[in-house]
Amino acid sequence: MRTNYPDVSFRLTTAVMLAAALLAGCAKPAPAPENAPPATPPQVVPTPDAPPPAETLPPPEGAQASPAQPTPEAPSPAEPSAVPKPTAAIEPSIESMSVATPSAKASVAVDVRYSFDSAPLPGQPATLHLAALPRVNGSNLRVSVKEVAGVELASGPLNQQKNNGSDVYRRQYSVTRSMNSPMQLRVLVTMDYDSGSAFGFYSVPLDGGTISQKRDSVKQR
Repeated sequence: MRTNYPDVSFRLTTAVMLAAALLAGCAKPAPAPENAPPATPPQVVPTPDAPPPAETLPPPEGAQASPAQPTPEAPSPAEPSAVPKPTAAIEPSIESMSVATPSAKASVAVDVRYSFDSAPLPGQPATLHLAALPRVNGSNLRVSVKEVAGVELASGPLNQQKNNGSDVYRRQYSVTRSMNSPMQLRVLVTMDYDSGSAFGFYSVPLDGGTISQKRDSVKQR
């Protein structure tokens, strides 16, 4: 029997080449498909605890930034007045007021009357009402209470340019006395006449002075 050796070798060689080609084809990576869409980046989902930042809008054109306002300072408390001002409007009637005692050297033709709204106790302000009643015509009538240690006064002197003998001129004072105050006040009255000037001092007691009860609506002049 005759064996065909060249055919067997050819077949073995062919089988080896086919096996090598198959192994080479399996080792190559698969080619990427053409026109493939790009990969989508992962989306970041915000957490509930971190809200997205608010959008900042640019200021409109032409708008000017408002200047910073200074911090308002607390107003300083108003200092209370040592002596309260007397309140005008209602005056006691002339009949209810006491007559101030003139000094022996008084030369002015004026009667002075007085009364207190309340007893002038130490440390408590009381309103003193004064009324000047000229007995003759004159000018520049002036009534003032002389300042003295131990008594605080609030108001000012009465001053009239023209005086009529039938008129009544009034003045109010707030009086606050201390424990060591004098027992009376001195009221100075001056007035001009055609023949010259005259003056006189009048005494107003601070212990048990008349307290006004009956009043009228005569306004302060």
